[in-house]
Amino acid sequence: MGKVTAILQNKGGVGKTTVSCNLGAAYAKRFPDRKVLIIDADPQGNQALSFGIQPNELENALYDVLVNDLPVMDAIVPIKYCSNLYLLPANDDMNYYELDTLPGMADVREYLLTLRKAIEPVLDDFDRIIIDSPPELKIIAASIMMVADEIYIPFEPDAYNAQGLIQLLEKIEVYKEQYDTSPEVKGIIPMKVKKKTLLHRGVLTQVDAFCNLKGIKVMNTKIPDSIRYPEFIASARMPIVLADPNGDHAKYYFKLLDEVLQNG
Repeated sequence: MGKVTAILQNKGGVGKTTVSCNLGAAYAKRFPDRKVLIIDADPQGNQALSFGIQPNELENALYDVLVNDLPVMDAIVPIKYCSNLYLLPANDDMNYYELDTLPGMADVREYLLTLRKAIEPVLDDFDRIIIDSPPELKIIAASIMMVADEIYIPFEPDAYNAQGLIQLLEKIEVYKEQYDTSPEVKGIIPMKVKKKTLLHRGVLTQVDAFCNLKGIKVMNTKIPDSIRYPEFIASARMPIVLADPNGDHAKYYFKLLDEVLQNG
């Protein structure tokens, strides 16, 4: 059974989608004999856009799997320029997931297992599954925690985000206890880091100290703040790891992958 990695964050704009697509692509490039699935649970559908696919032009997406009982394989899209990488896309239908399904909810825990049951038929078909969560802690985020083996949290080091990170970690623990699930927070991924600024260095020092007390790893690989990452999505219509795998900016994601693999 493939390991399920959730990229979780309740704030937008911190690089959650960038981490998900580049980490998934790095795994696929490093291990061409293994299959990787990226699941997009964010209604913005940015994972599809990251691979040059228009999400609202797709016939099927995650919503159809969760709500309309579409077999999951019917919604999975192969990435044409990376033969062992696949995407289960989302589109803006996911904005209405809760409104469309809550009226029929009888048992909360059973309801939260909907995602797990939906993707269960393909768990053995992929070596690594990466789930890009929406930027909010709603039902779908709790559902992701019910299927994930591990959680990584992208984090942009400013003062506001530091407080938000503490609250997010606390909320994850509440969810785990409340819904009897046990994904481990394996790491905090520093994103958009400006190493020369006192603010970023100071916040990272504080976060390191806090996470050390909690037994949570702050990843040594710090993704720098750079326009190159969104530029490659816009111009090459693919993540930088696939468009320029030997470039200086892609190397950070291969280093991050090494750390993730070392974490087990």
